[in-house]
Amino acid sequence: MVEAEGDSSSIRQIELRAIFGVDREMSHEEILQRVRALPGIRHVARVDVVHMGAFDGLKQVLAGLGFGAGGLRIYCGSSPVEFIREGQVILAAQTDGGFAPGVRETLIIVARELAK
Repeated sequence: MVEAEGDSSSIRQIELRAIFGVDREMSHEEILQRVRALPGIRHVARVDVVHMGAFDGLKQVLAGLGFGAGGLRIYCGSSPVEFIREGQVILAAQTDGGFAPGVRETLIIVARELAK
């Protein structure tokens, strides 16, 4: 019987280590700093769930006024702000107009990790 050498499940933040090219566990703040350096990203912040309730309320008001139940686009100045939700973690990402290839997926992985 051959035993597996190195169990990857014991490595914390394995996906983030691969994405950001580090060999150690990162703090939540360091993760966010690294995400802010991704292509096309102007700023990323973790949103308090309480504050997200305001956006959800606005979506309900608009739906009640007959505007439909579609997504809500938010801009800060001329730059869109997108929201990534994974479990109880919500990230707000201000972009240069959209996500570069792989950046949205990276934000999803980051949100999943922060939810742990």
